[in-house]
Amino acid sequence: MTVWPIVATEGTLDRSERGDARGSFGAVSTSREDTNPTPTDAAPEEAENVPAAEGTETFGETEASGAFISGAPVRSPGGPFSAEAFSVISLMLFALTAVNTRLFELFGFFAVAGASTNNPGEMNTMAAEVMVAGGLSALTVLAGAVSLFRSNVGTRAWSRWAATAAVVVGALLVAASALTYVSL
Repeated sequence: MTVWPIVATEGTLDRSERGDARGSFGAVSTSREDTNPTPTDAAPEEAENVPAAEGTETFGETEASGAFISGAPVRSPGGPFSAEAFSVISLMLFALTAVNTRLFELFGFFAVAGASTNNPGEMNTMAAEVMVAGGLSALTVLAGAVSLFRSNVGTRAWSRWAATAAVVVGALLVAASALTYVSL
């Protein structure tokens, strides 16, 4: 039978056995007060005006970083013209293009295999289908790009990911549409 040792935590030790529970390095803190010391004899209102220590610079002091430090969430502005809305619009436009598999079929026939047709009416119909798919792909890229341009620190991460994916895949579909149209 194995007997596991009881882990001695600070709460289970009496004061004589504790010693220095912080280890050999002492208390380690990375707070701003430790890296940017202020004079202790200055009044509180004067301490705010003390310049930063030499070699320490503060980059990116924004509302979001202050909210992160204080633990408060940053709210992104909602509404029909928000980054999230344009991200969802780009995904919907991408879904319209992806559901229409005719673009992939025509791309395979004409751009990859090099097939051709002699019927001019059929050629015009296929060219119209390719132009509609290319137009929807271009709108997908546009909506995704608008979403990325409207995003800020308060924009949710899923919105940026979806918009980036819509821009990348939409651009590939625009290229496929252009190659298919040229090879018709």
